[in-house]
Amino acid sequence: MNLQTSRVTAALCSVLFSTAAISQQGNYVAPTLDFGVPDLQGVWSYETRTSLQRPEHYTELEIDEESMLATLEPTDVILDDYQNFGTNRQNDPANVGGYSPEYFSIGDSLALIDGKYRTSIIVDPPDGQIPWREQGFAIRRQQGQEVFGFPDSLGRSDGSEGRPLSDRCLKAFSSSTPFLSSVYNNNMQIVQSPEHVVLLVEMVHDARIVKIDQEHKDLPYHKWGGDSVGYYEDDSLVVVTKNFNPWEIASGFGVSASTNMVLTERFRRVGDAELRYSFTIDDPTLYTQPWSGEMPMVPSQGMYEYACHEGNHALPGILAGARRLESEED
Repeated sequence: MNLQTSRVTAALCSVLFSTAAISQQGNYVAPTLDFGVPDLQGVWSYETRTSLQRPEHYTELEIDEESMLATLEPTDVILDDYQNFGTNRQNDPANVGGYSPEYFSIGDSLALIDGKYRTSIIVDPPDGQIPWREQGFAIRRQQGQEVFGFPDSLGRSDGSEGRPLSDRCLKAFSSSTPFLSSVYNNNMQIVQSPEHVVLLVEMVHDARIVKIDQEHKDLPYHKWGGDSVGYYEDDSLVVVTKNFNPWEIASGFGVSASTNMVLTERFRRVGDAELRYSFTIDDPTLYTQPWSGEMPMVPSQGMYEYACHEGNHALPGILAGARRLESEED
């Protein structure tokens, strides 16, 4: 079985897991750990073809399977688009590093919740769109200029410090605050103890350590991934995160937010094979109102090491190419 076939099989299993979970949800009672809280532990996949905002060709939040199959673009078409996008033009002789489609894992289905397929992760506002303030985009750009100094410095190749965080393997193009599906590595692991919960992300192996039943600390610095505190409410783990690092916020990956963002997430076991994940973003600097999203997580085959930093030939190659161009200009 090749890698692509394995991923298709895994995706079909995920749909079956989600379907089985639906039948359990009505009378489902989540298992508990020996210290009396819901057992959310395990490795979970949040891979889905459902986008954050609702595409124009959908008018409702929920659709049935027939509508989903009729409107969802075939996976191989999208993989070909990825393969031939920008610097990933694998068939272009001038390209030196195009990705093979086998590296992508984007899912074969929209998110399935309670027997219906979701057309957007956003559930509030009801139109499935981010409620930007009139000057929200301008403020967002200003944040990037203040942190990185671009467009004058970010992307320059004078040294490694001028390159984007993804080139330096410090931040990838996925989001874990909140969790949003990306082109691959859509796995996370939950580990619980009486006083802490660890949310470990596969991509760039970021680990958020959530303090249980504690207060946010008045810190003289901004934590990478924010300062997270949590508590259990009935059968849900609620995590509130704020005090985000400006560099992380301004990196441009995941949702757009300011350092004033307060992120509230909920993790609830609704079946043996489904974890229901929801989040609310409250950021009056950028948005006219708090807005919320929801998606399922299903059991994953496991976590894989994301060793971007090992043998990172791209960064020295970029810098060497810049020196070559400089020498040709002299």
